[in-house]
Amino acid sequence: MRASRTLTAIAAVAASVLVVAPTASAYDREAYEYAAGHMIERSDIPKVLGDFDESLGFSAGLGVRTYLCYLPSSTPDAAGTDVQVGRPQLQYSGFYSPSKGPQVFVVVRVLQFGSAGVAIKGFEALKTQSRKCKGAGSTTWTNDDGTETTSSWRVATSVVPQVTVAGVPSIGITQDNLSVSSDGGKPSASDNYTVYTLVNDVILSTSYEGGSTTNMTKDQRKATNQVAFNAVSRWLGVS
Repeated sequence: MRASRTLTAIAAVAASVLVVAPTASAYDREAYEYAAGHMIERSDIPKVLGDFDESLGFSAGLGVRTYLCYLPSSTPDAAGTDVQVGRPQLQYSGFYSPSKGPQVFVVVRVLQFGSAGVAIKGFEALKTQSRKCKGAGSTTWTNDDGTETTSSWRVATSVVPQVTVAGVPSIGITQDNLSVSSDGGKPSASDNYTVYTLVNDVILSTSYEGGSTTNMTKDQRKATNQVAFNAVSRWLGVS
């Protein structure tokens, strides 16, 4: 399957398996086993995203507030703003670590709500909050040793029609941060792109997370969309 396809076939399946995963009314063995057995596999990650270990890291727990992006302050000493949305009942995470090369990670988080209706409300809130995740800027300050540090950032939100379930397209959030010091030291950078997808009673969050002094390429972004597509297929058990 290619990322250019929408999830028309999966949407049809979704309509008939509205409760394919256990509801999030309790944290139990059945829910844990379903989540652990329906994460992406190593083969679901296109090569352009990097080299990753074969083993999947997996964790589960009660839901926490969902971080969407960070908006730095224009004043060096002032705190920025975390854009967040409400918490699901349960949360599962599956990730692949790099086997070599750049320190990049592919992470799928499953935010499970008490019902499909509650998940829809959660996704609508996420869409509303995601509109705040936009802008760019830079700040320069002088350190105690006289060197200067310049921190630049860019945040953008987009619609991801390539990953659409039951007529609802996904939401993509990009966050790039780069800090450069005048002392010639190695720049500090992060480059993250996350796709949020509504699937029945869960929201799937598929992320490419890493440090790079260059922005993601078009091919890497398309590949992350492909992973998000694959994550939906795995969760529904139709891959």
